[in-house]
Amino acid sequence: MKAIIMAGGEGSRLRPLTCDLPKPMVPLVNRPVMHYSIELLKKYGIRDIGATLQYLPDEIISYFQDGSEYGVNLKYFIEDKPLGTAGSVKNACEFLDEPFIVVSGDALTDINLKKAIDFHIQHKSKATLVLKSVRVPLEYGVVVTDDEGKIKRFLEKPNWGEVFSDTVNTGIYILEPEVLDYLEKDKKYDFSQDLFPRLLKENQPLYGYITDEYWCDIGNAQTYSSSHWDMLDGKVSLPIFGRRIMEGVWVGEGVEIDSSAHIEGPCCIGDYTRIRANACIGPYSVIGAYCDIDSDASIKRSILWDHARIGRYSEIRGAVICNKAELKEKTSLYEGAVVGEGCMLEDRASIRPGVKVWPEKTIEQGTVVQSNVIWGTRASKNLFGKDGIHGSINMDLNPQSIARMGAAFGAFLKPGKRVAVSADSSPGNNMLKYGLISGMLSTGLDVYDLGQLTTPMLRYAVRYLGLDGGVQIFAYPDNIAEGHLHFLDAKGCNLAPSAERKIENLYIRDDFQRQPPADIKRMHTLSDIPVFYIRNLVDGLDVDAIKKRSPRISITAKGRLSGYVLDAALREAGCTVVRQLDSINGKSDEKYDLSCVLEANGEDFTLYDEQGGLIGKELRNALIGMVYMKEQRGRKLVVPSTASSIMERLADELGCSVVRSKSSRQAVMEEAFKLDRENGSKTQLFSLYFDGIAAIAKITELISRENTCLSSLVKSIPKIHMQEREINCPWNAKGRVMRMLIEEETRAGRNIELFEGIRINHKNGWALVLPDSDDPVCRVYSEGFTEEYAEELAGFYGRRIAEISRSNTDEKA
Repeated sequence: MKAIIMAGGEGSRLRPLTCDLPKPMVPLVNRPVMHYSIELLKKYGIRDIGATLQYLPDEIISYFQDGSEYGVNLKYFIEDKPLGTAGSVKNACEFLDEPFIVVSGDALTDINLKKAIDFHIQHKSKATLVLKSVRVPLEYGVVVTDDEGKIKRFLEKPNWGEVFSDTVNTGIYILEPEVLDYLEKDKKYDFSQDLFPRLLKENQPLYGYITDEYWCDIGNAQTYSSSHWDMLDGKVSLPIFGRRIMEGVWVGEGVEIDSSAHIEGPCCIGDYTRIRANACIGPYSVIGAYCDIDSDASIKRSILWDHARIGRYSEIRGAVICNKAELKEKTSLYEGAVVGEGCMLEDRASIRPGVKVWPEKTIEQGTVVQSNVIWGTRASKNLFGKDGIHGSINMDLNPQSIARMGAAFGAFLKPGKRVAVSADSSPGNNMLKYGLISGMLSTGLDVYDLGQLTTPMLRYAVRYLGLDGGVQIFAYPDNIAEGHLHFLDAKGCNLAPSAERKIENLYIRDDFQRQPPADIKRMHTLSDIPVFYIRNLVDGLDVDAIKKRSPRISITAKGRLSGYVLDAALREAGCTVVRQLDSINGKSDEKYDLSCVLEANGEDFTLYDEQGGLIGKELRNALIGMVYMKEQRGRKLVVPSTASSIMERLADELGCSVVRSKSSRQAVMEEAFKLDRENGSKTQLFSLYFDGIAAIAKITELISRENTCLSSLVKSIPKIHMQEREINCPWNAKGRVMRMLIEEETRAGRNIELFEGIRINHKNGWALVLPDSDDPVCRVYSEGFTEEYAEELAGFYGRRIAEISRSNTDEKA
């Protein structure tokens, strides 16, 4: 059997470690990561090895050459352009004239390849994926198999709503050569997105071999460090190169250790390194070759590459130091810090936790570096939540971080694109707005400051002005210290998850180009968007019907601007409006056709009928659907996967059909926008769902046009019996919960749907289990023919989630 090592990775998430080095060449316990892939293949008698290269290929070729020094035969296949995982292997098809195994050149594993190959042969598989259960599967391809290992479904890098298992694709494949016939040469293909789905669709034998052996994808600085510690702890059945001079201490050739130095294992010291008097090398440290550790220096839980020099009295704690970096006397580095190749830290320089210094930089004497050297502070890994970005104003969201967010958004959009920014009236959010604008301008964006708006008004403005995006900054009145940012695309929709990930990566890596002063645009200021918004809203209403009825509307607004705009729009349309200063409960001595409480940002609202009765959230959403379908008879209505099945019944009555989308706001927005574009009607589903002012106005129009009361409309909607539960579920248990529920429900013979989360259909109802993307919880939605049955379903699956979560915790302990 032959092998292919995929070694074209750039390793952008590992920067600055990979600024001048391909990811497979990053040293792991003093050998390139790819070296361990070769050792593993050689261990199982596989010596004819091809390597696919793309980023800095000469670095790999010059190190391994023809492979004879390592006991293998190496052949290289260089891509002129990125061809994807499968496309790169297709590029080597002339070499692959027999069954072959594909492994990654940037992952660490000791998987028993013989067992995997035997499994492949026994099942007569065309393609076998090596799989492993992991605690948090978000960064990998999730794979679902049946009891015999046949693959039923897989999804690349899912969000939590798409995590159907904790079993993931390791990127190790055993393939028959004929599978490459499905691919064209010199075209970009991916195994998980292109080749394997096609094999699955054509019902070719596609199997998953599940292993419990060690596997670590070295994707970021944290896994890079932890893989070293695993090697030193003996968790990986691969050799540590060097001789063991005491328990847990390995040294290379020509190492000099002063008799007064203190060495504590587990640790590894590379060839010809010198450890001087009273120096301390603590546990879980790896020192490269030709390093010089001066007297009284102390290194603990850190990784040094080759030719590093550490000055006297320096302290290194949990850091990574690249080739040829020099640290003078009394320097200090802390947990998570990275110093790039060729850097110079002068006396008493200090690098704070998590700070990254790019290659060839000089840190002057006595400088305390508290942010990445190029642009700003240390990045948070999880920048976006389920509805934009939020954090404490002037702490999480401060002038430095907000400017970086603006620059990252600008780098994503590219210079010359036009974007709008707006904020509420609070001083803290206005401060953030100007910081955001500064970051955007620095990357060459054309920025429009639209003053004070709500998010729905900004969505309208982005479309009305034909812009490429926008950002709204606001806070809720009950928590003005917490800032929220909504990032919008050219359609006024929330950004797609893929766009958020790209912006997040740019933010984390500080990967944005500053424009020269001559290319920085002037900021434009527009202040009359609310006027145009009101005009557009009223133009979409049946004003004659409203004026004929002249409904009395009571409004309470938690935001000054949203209240003013709702008041102005309803009055212009012909309503009699009474503004309430305080929150209401719907009860009043006066009579109103409807009462509402509008949230400050204008997106959400609470509704009461003419009798003061509260209309619950599910009924209100059904009412909004009714408003739309009464004007769009014969058309489709988009609802989220969590919506009541009553929507299908309503649609049947009104001659419409229902399309279910995923439950995230962004997913519903995208589907609603497509529907509105197809229909071309004045009544926009997008606005009904995501603009509280527009929804209130259209409900008012409906009761006026049909000359009815709100309670009668609500009574015409069938009763809804739904429950929603939130169950604590640790992040590392979510994949296990989903996998076990699928297995249990399948064995029980129940009908399950895996569109989003797991929907289990029962005879008299359904339940949906959905892992939350922001918090360590799973949500259970249920609906039944009675309220009691809905509660029973929610309770059963809530208890089952808790039980599986506890068993996961017990196993970990």
